[in-house]
Amino acid sequence: MPGFPYTKIVNSFAPEFHRIKNAPLLKIGLLTGSTLMAKSLAYIDTGAQFCLFDNSYAAQLGIKDYKDVGPENILPLSGIGGMAPQNTAYFHDLKLVIFNDQTHLKLSNAWKIIDTKIGFIEKPISFAGILGVYGFLDHFSFKFNIPDGYFELEPIFD
Repeated sequence: MPGFPYTKIVNSFAPEFHRIKNAPLLKIGLLTGSTLMAKSLAYIDTGAQFCLFDNSYAAQLGIKDYKDVGPENILPLSGIGGMAPQNTAYFHDLKLVIFNDQTHLKLSNAWKIIDTKIGFIEKPISFAGILGVYGFLDHFSFKFNIPDGYFELEPIFD
């Protein structure tokens, strides 16, 4: 079970109890049917249902218009509390690449490659990407150890 270190994010303007945040960030790749890959640092969000990324990654993958999907692949998104849609995601069938070694981001170093739907979002969010339940967490057991500063992923399926 690989262990990954938490990334410490410091916000000196936040209240003291929230100045340092341990973020479960993971370097991943998004892959089209060919070998065209975009690399990103993504936040593992156990409360998010989907894998969502900034729309700039679509262009890196050769997708000319990230909004060019059928209506069944468009999803209005809302935040906590289910307020009116705050963003819109346009889903594409891609591969999510999880790297064995977070310093060598090459396809030959892939630990897991997951066929899934990735949503490119209209408005930017705090991170380049979010790894949610569908397409990521539904493939792993996720264990966090905040006091020791790491989290672990163990594949559920092989």
